[in-house]
Amino acid sequence: MRSFSVKPRLLLIELHHLGDAVLSLPFVRGAGSDFEVHVLCRPAARPVYELLENPPTIHEWLPPWASETVHSPLQSLFAARSKGRELRPLAFAATTCAWADPRTTLLAEATASPRRIGFPTNRTNFYAPDSPWRARRLILGGLLEKFLPRLTSPLQANPDHPHLQRWNQIATALGVACDFTLPWIKTLPAPPERERKSKPLLAIHRHARLPTKQWPLEKWEALLATESIHSRFDIVEIAPTGPVTLSAVDTPDIPSLAAVLCACDALLCHDSFPAHLAAALGKPVVSLFGSGEPRWFAPYNSAHRVVQSRVCPLHPCIDRCGMSSYICLEEITPAQILRQLELLSFT
Repeated sequence: MRSFSVKPRLLLIELHHLGDAVLSLPFVRGAGSDFEVHVLCRPAARPVYELLENPPTIHEWLPPWASETVHSPLQSLFAARSKGRELRPLAFAATTCAWADPRTTLLAEATASPRRIGFPTNRTNFYAPDSPWRARRLILGGLLEKFLPRLTSPLQANPDHPHLQRWNQIATALGVACDFTLPWIKTLPAPPERERKSKPLLAIHRHARLPTKQWPLEKWEALLATESIHSRFDIVEIAPTGPVTLSAVDTPDIPSLAAVLCACDALLCHDSFPAHLAAALGKPVVSLFGSGEPRWFAPYNSAHRVVQSRVCPLHPCIDRCGMSSYICLEEITPAQILRQLELLSFT
């Protein structure tokens, strides 16, 4: 009689943003060799995981702390425990999260998973602990962890290492390995052919989710008006905006964005989801960083292409600016970006 082996179930909790979901993909791919992987994510992140050749089982949840509605810490904790109990019948052998967050630790414990692997809330594991608003969260998180269930396998991150290294640490604790083989996701059919010349095709994405990551539009216009960028590249603008007339393409959903990036040779954008998606396809990315910290969140294989101005004494503020204006972005010049673009090489 033929026998079938049943893999133990593993729950990955990733309730942050789209770019963070992309950064978890090598772990999902690698863990799939030994586990039946389940992912708990925001509804918007589902299409990211569905881009994998072998997608995990996806559970959607928009936690209360992700909404614009005012909520108390107790509301968040009750919601996390309730969601964990809802998932309990799946009998996970292990749960994990790459973020230092007592809410997800409580959620993991509520699933009754015997192994809970992650990062306790302390200065080593908590991003930007010196920012005033982050420091308050760190103190609150540390206090909560004294009374809430603990991780069974607490890990300590190196604050100088990228976020991806946390997934490597979790993989090691589970006895698996992240799969960083490029591309991380399926390559999708390119959109209808555009007129192409002999130059590389550079995709431009001028939007950012937060103003603390948005390079001023007038500076984008100045950059895109230079002759040097057009002499080096054919350019396509994704989700176009502003008065500069370029070849443009709409990307109404994540698969269409991935398809456009597949057809391009490189991407110029902010510290954003498209940067990580392009990197997951193996494309070189020139990314503009404002409030964020590239040591932690630069696109994979493109940390050396980051454009940043470290003039702000409060950097990294992690999206809550304490200055009178976004000087970290205002001080970035088109010349800095052009220098990085000139260094791109294509085979």
